[in-house]
Amino acid sequence: MKRSGFYLGMTVLLVPLWGWADTAYPIITFDCDTENNVLKIKNEVKWEDEGRNFKFSAAEGTYNPWDWVSIVKVSDGNARLVSQKQPLILTCKLGRENYKVQLEAKIFNRNYDGNCGNKISAIATVHRGNILLVDHQEFESYCHGNAPVVRGIKIMGDTGEVKVVTVPKFQFY
Repeated sequence: MKRSGFYLGMTVLLVPLWGWADTAYPIITFDCDTENNVLKIKNEVKWEDEGRNFKFSAAEGTYNPWDWVSIVKVSDGNARLVSQKQPLILTCKLGRENYKVQLEAKIFNRNYDGNCGNKISAIATVHRGNILLVDHQEFESYCHGNAPVVRGIKIMGDTGEVKVVTVPKFQFY
């Protein structure tokens, strides 16, 4: 069948406008799986009440990056500043190797009330013994745009092989 005429191909992306105002709560999960000889660091978000009411637990390996910062009011009372606390250090023994994971907050804006100030992500550094495997890996480099987001880091205990899983931001949020 022969077709003629002008066709306009268009992809339509429907996004509810109210969705942009929802609050995302980051969750970092640390899993030292000795049975399968693998270390996993997972980055995810929960939305609104589910995120607000999420029960973080070091015993379960779930951490809140907001716990890794301090928020203080400036003397005039109009601004809140975000500053880094001590990084979280976690260890994992897989086989005969000792792994050290350092997790810290990725602060987008030290002025909490400024652009992206109320958003936070995480940064991971991983050592296998004295060998640096993952150096200051930001889970999210930018608070705007569609830059890739690190969904997880997986390290095979027997080889030290590192796999960093990224997704486009629109698939993460």
